[in-house]
Amino acid sequence: MLKQLAAAPLLLVLLSACSTTSTVDVIDAKYQANTTSCSVTFYKKIAPEGKYDTLAKIESHVQKNIFFGGNATLEDEAYAELKKKTCGIGGNAVIINDYVESRASEFSHVHVWATSIKLL
Repeated sequence: MLKQLAAAPLLLVLLSACSTTSTVDVIDAKYQANTTSCSVTFYKKIAPEGKYDTLAKIESHVQKNIFFGGNATLEDEAYAELKKKTCGIGGNAVIINDYVESRASEFSHVHVWATSIKLL
Protein backbone atom coordinates (compact mmCIF):
# COMPACT_ATOMS: atom_id res chain seq x y z
CA MET A 1 0.00 0.00 0.00
CA LEU A 2 2.81 2.43 0.88
CA LYS A 3 4.57 1.67 -2.41
CA GLN A 4 1.40 2.50 -4.33
CA LEU A 5 1.03 5.81 -2.49
CA ALA A 6 4.67 6.67 -3.12
CA ALA A 7 4.28 5.89 -6.83
CA ALA A 8 1.23 8.18 -7.25
CA PRO A 9 3.19 11.49 -7.37
CA LEU A 10 5.62 10.03 -9.90
CA LEU A 11 2.73 8.89 -12.08
CA LEU A 12 1.20 12.38 -11.94
CA VAL A 13 4.49 13.96 -13.03
CA LEU A 14 4.82 11.58 -15.96
CA LEU A 15 1.21 12.14 -17.03
CA SER A 16 1.69 15.90 -16.93
CA ALA A 17 4.95 15.80 -18.86
CA CYS A 18 3.29 16.93 -22.09
CA SER A 19 -0.15 18.23 -22.88
CA THR A 20 -1.77 20.01 -25.77
CA THR A 21 -5.25 21.46 -25.78
CA SER A 22 -6.90 23.46 -28.52
CA THR A 23 -10.19 25.21 -29.02
CA VAL A 24 -11.39 25.61 -32.60
CA ASP A 25 -14.25 28.04 -33.26
CA VAL A 26 -15.28 27.28 -36.86
CA ILE A 27 -16.50 30.29 -38.81
CA ASP A 28 -16.84 28.76 -42.29
CA ALA A 29 -16.99 25.00 -42.91
CA LYS A 30 -17.38 24.93 -46.68
CA TYR A 31 -14.07 23.17 -47.42
CA GLN A 32 -13.30 19.49 -47.00
CA ALA A 33 -10.58 18.25 -44.68
CA ASN A 34 -7.21 17.62 -46.28
CA THR A 35 -5.16 15.41 -44.02
CA THR A 36 -3.11 13.41 -46.52
CA SER A 37 -0.97 15.97 -48.36
CA CYS A 38 -1.74 19.19 -46.55
CA SER A 39 0.85 21.94 -46.41
CA VAL A 40 0.28 25.07 -44.36
CA THR A 41 1.87 28.51 -44.64
CA PHE A 42 2.27 30.50 -41.42
CA TYR A 43 2.01 34.28 -41.15
CA LYS A 44 3.18 35.77 -37.87
CA LYS A 45 1.05 38.79 -36.88
CA ILE A 46 0.47 39.83 -40.52
CA ALA A 47 -2.23 38.97 -43.01
CA PRO A 48 -1.24 37.50 -46.36
CA GLU A 49 -1.53 39.51 -49.53
CA GLY A 50 -4.37 38.47 -51.78
CA LYS A 51 -7.75 36.93 -51.13
CA TYR A 52 -8.53 34.33 -48.53
CA ASP A 53 -11.48 32.89 -46.63
CA THR A 54 -11.43 32.92 -42.83
CA LEU A 55 -12.26 29.42 -41.60
CA ALA A 56 -11.75 29.39 -37.84
CA LYS A 57 -10.28 30.99 -34.75
CA ILE A 58 -7.93 28.66 -32.88
CA GLU A 59 -6.60 28.97 -29.35
CA SER A 60 -3.96 26.43 -28.45
CA HIS A 61 -1.96 25.60 -25.30
CA VAL A 62 1.12 23.40 -25.47
CA GLN A 63 2.89 22.45 -22.25
CA LYS A 64 5.94 20.26 -21.84
CA ASN A 65 8.06 19.09 -18.97
CA ILE A 66 11.71 19.69 -19.86
CA PHE A 67 12.84 16.46 -18.22
CA PHE A 68 10.25 14.19 -19.83
CA GLY A 69 9.24 15.92 -23.07
CA GLY A 70 11.62 18.71 -24.02
CA ASN A 71 10.76 22.36 -24.64
CA ALA A 72 7.47 23.64 -26.05
CA THR A 73 8.12 26.16 -28.83
CA LEU A 74 5.92 28.10 -31.23
CA GLU A 75 7.68 26.94 -34.40
CA ASP A 76 7.66 23.25 -33.49
CA GLU A 77 4.87 22.01 -31.25
CA ALA A 78 2.39 24.89 -31.69
CA TYR A 79 2.81 25.00 -35.48
CA ALA A 80 2.27 21.23 -35.64
CA GLU A 81 -0.97 21.51 -33.65
CA LEU A 82 -2.22 24.46 -35.72
CA LYS A 83 -1.37 22.63 -38.95
CA LYS A 84 -3.35 19.57 -37.85
CA LYS A 85 -6.38 21.68 -36.93
CA THR A 86 -6.19 23.80 -40.11
CA CYS A 87 -5.88 20.80 -42.43
CA GLY A 88 -8.81 19.21 -40.62
CA ILE A 89 -11.10 22.03 -41.73
CA GLY A 90 -9.70 22.42 -45.26
CA GLY A 91 -7.38 25.37 -44.65
CA ASN A 92 -3.93 25.96 -46.09
CA ALA A 93 -2.60 28.88 -44.03
CA VAL A 94 -2.57 30.22 -40.48
CA ILE A 95 -2.25 33.77 -39.23
CA ILE A 96 -0.61 33.85 -35.79
CA ASN A 97 -2.50 36.70 -34.11
CA ASP A 98 -0.60 36.56 -30.84
CA TYR A 99 1.41 34.12 -28.75
CA VAL A 100 3.20 33.77 -25.43
CA GLU A 101 6.12 31.45 -24.75
CA SER A 102 6.96 30.99 -21.08
CA ARG A 103 8.96 28.84 -18.72
CA ALA A 104 8.42 28.09 -15.06
CA SER A 105 10.53 25.61 -13.20
CA GLU A 106 10.84 22.54 -15.44
CA PHE A 107 7.78 23.40 -17.55
CA SER A 108 7.69 25.26 -20.85
CA HIS A 109 4.45 26.57 -22.26
CA VAL A 110 3.20 28.10 -25.50
CA HIS A 111 -0.19 29.79 -25.70
CA VAL A 112 -1.18 30.87 -29.20
CA TRP A 113 -4.17 32.62 -30.72
CA ALA A 114 -4.49 32.10 -34.47
CA THR A 115 -6.80 32.35 -37.45
CA SER A 116 -7.10 29.42 -39.85
CA ILE A 117 -7.59 30.54 -43.45
CA LYS A 118 -7.89 29.21 -47.00
CA LEU A 119 -5.75 31.10 -49.50
CA LEU A 120 -7.64 31.55 -52.77
